[in-house]
Amino acid sequence: MCVTGMSVCHVGERFQKSNETISKYFQLILSTFSSLPFYSKYVQLPQVDDPTPKFIQSQCKFAQFFGGAIGAMDGTYISCCPSAADCAAAQNQKGDISQNCLAYVSFSMRFLYLVSGWKGSTADTTIYSQS
Repeated sequence: MCVTGMSVCHVGERFQKSNETISKYFQLILSTFSSLPFYSKYVQLPQVDDPTPKFIQSQCKFAQFFGGAIGAMDGTYISCCPSAADCAAAQNQKGDISQNCLAYVSFSMRFLYLVSGWKGSTADTTIYSQS
């Protein structure tokens, strides 16, 4: 559903389960990932005094650009299935229907910040300036 963009009906058909069961367990997973015990254990923001990773420091080609950086930022498109009324706004520059997301990731591959849900036609700079 999140990754494939499939509806509850499609997932139910694929796994031969009722829509109610699919929806129930999808909500359970979302609640688990957003719960305080899970969030406090797995989501850790970098500290101001965290050192730059040794790999970055030891490589001259990286150190000159990323010496004081705590991570990297990039935008990406995620396919979606909006309502018919929102379909035109979700169309990106390639003509696909998607949401535009902006993510910040530490060099240890941990998500530091993620903004999702912007319409596919939204420019990365707009998301950056509004976040």
